[in-house]
Amino acid sequence: AAHSGVRVAGGPGRRRRYFHLRPTRGEAVTAAERALPLDAGTNFRDLGGYRTESGRRVGWGRLFRSGHTDALSERDVAYLDGLDIRVCCDFRRLDEHHLEPPRLPVTTRVVSVTIDPGSSTSFFERLAEGGVDPAEMAAFMEDANREFVRHHTLQFRRMFEELLALAEGAFMINCAAGKDRTGFGAAMILAALGVPEQAIVADYLLSGRYFPIERELARVQRKYSGHSGRVLDVDMMMPMMQARREYIEAALAAIREDYGTLEHFLEQALGVGAEARRELRERLTV
Repeated sequence: AAHSGVRVAGGPGRRRRYFHLRPTRGEAVTAAERALPLDAGTNFRDLGGYRTESGRRVGWGRLFRSGHTDALSERDVAYLDGLDIRVCCDFRRLDEHHLEPPRLPVTTRVVSVTIDPGSSTSFFERLAEGGVDPAEMAAFMEDANREFVRHHTLQFRRMFEELLALAEGAFMINCAAGKDRTGFGAAMILAALGVPEQAIVADYLLSGRYFPIERELARVQRKYSGHSGRVLDVDMMMPMMQARREYIEAALAAIREDYGTLEHFLEQALGVGAEARRELRERLTV
């Protein structure tokens, strides 16, 4: 007779715990907490568990996404060391990298793959002077997400090259908030693994839960005030701090307009053809 039950794997303290769920009927499922239990993590989470169109699931503990890591505690770094993250693709600009250098285990190789979203200098100058309203900021965020498709394919191609070259251990991507640059990168990885678009959008929207706006607001205000010394208006900044459905959908719409399908975009723009997708699915789904 079939027996239902739950088995918990993982040691005491802060070591990663996995829950092996066996229902009376249906398939057994392994689950883990989406967000990592860090003292000072910023939107640091696991991409595991999503069901693919073929009925498999993205493996837990193999793919991670995060915001800036410079504030991580010693305990956090020790915890991450146990996850065996071998490579981190950091999408931040060089000035962001210099201001808030990554704080990760020494065994993690950080690859700088710089993306400057929203390359309009005049927009940032107006922002620093407080001359942007919330509607303009939201439109800017949508444009930035379209730019990932139309102007930053080389960087996301490099991300896939690093992922495909990784023989063992886990892989990570990050930016400042872990929301847009990282959100698009995560969306493309999930798409390559065969995760349906609905789940891809849902993963993007989780930044609304895991990006700590209240904690991060002052840091972001300082970052964009430039030399003006102004305290930027909270209402004006809020669209930049949020993970709105319209942002990721602007990117997905640009893919459909320019390439027809996600698969065509992966193959033609990012160099991830059928063979590469098959390899990634064999390695990263269970």
